[in-house]
Amino acid sequence: MPGTATAVGLVAAAATLTVALCAVSGAAVHGQKLAAAADAAALAAADAASGAVAGVPCDRAGEVAAAAGAAVVACDLDGLVATVTVSAPLGVLPALATARAGPPAPYLRAAPRNSCVWCASEKGPQWHTEKSSSSSSRRRR
Repeated sequence: MPGTATAVGLVAAAATLTVALCAVSGAAVHGQKLAAAADAAALAAADAASGAVAGVPCDRAGEVAAAAGAAVVACDLDGLVATVTVSAPLGVLPALATARAGPPAPYLRAAPRNSCVWCASEKGPQWHTEKSSSSSSRRRR
C-alpha cells in the first residue's frame, strides 16, 4: 500500500503543477494582448496628433483600446509623441500596459556599427559589422 500513497501524491502534484502553469500561461497571453492594445492606441493617438487622421488624439486612443477590450488609464501628448497606458482586468486584478508612439527623431546621429545600410551592389541591404568588409563578415538579411 505504500506505493498507492506515493502514486496519489504524484498525481496530485502533477495536477497542481498543470493548473499553475495554465494560470501563468493565461496571464502571459493576456499581457501580450494588452501590450498590443496599448501599441495600437498609442499609434492612433500619434496619428491624430500629427493630423494623419481626424479626431482628438486621446479620444482616438480610447476608441482603439475599447475595440481591443481595454480602457485608457492615461494619455499624454508631448508634441507629436503619444504615451498611452491601458488597463484590462485579469480576473480580479487590474493589468496595465504602456506604449509610446510618434515620429522618429528629425536628425539621426551616425549609424551604429551593426546597422543595416544600403549597398550600391546588386546584393541589396547588408549588415555591416566591425570586422573587415570581406564577404565573410556580411550576412544577407
